[in-house]
Amino acid sequence: MTPTFLDASGWFAALSPRDQYHGSAAPFYQDLLGGRRRIVTTNLVIAEVHSLLVRTSADTGVRFLDRLYSDPRHEVIWASRDLERAAVDRWLRPFLKVRFSLTDAVSFEVMRLQGVKRAFSYDRHFVAAGFEMVPE
Repeated sequence: MTPTFLDASGWFAALSPRDQYHGSAAPFYQDLLGGRRRIVTTNLVIAEVHSLLVRTSADTGVRFLDRLYSDPRHEVIWASRDLERAAVDRWLRPFLKVRFSLTDAVSFEVMRLQGVKRAFSYDRHFVAAGFEMVPE
């Protein structure tokens, strides 16, 4: 089955009932979890989601991390120095006018290396980088 990259914007929307995209994100995420497709993300994305959840409460952030790291359905790629450098060279330097974040650039590089074509995201930067955004 087609793997899906899990971006902070999609993940947070699925977890937060106050997010404007929660209505489409929550069922989509549940389908991802219930399916057999690979779910790939990075530790940088996890840090972004945690940062957003902590705004609700510190306990919410810790519970998110506890659930995540005990759930084998989430494949977490850790950003090494070499991965970050490759992301800078392939995604940040050539796209200076688009203003990708380092987290986005590392996400794109992981997707490229892992052969992932679609991202569960509401961040249009994924489309600018040539990837498919779901749900849409």
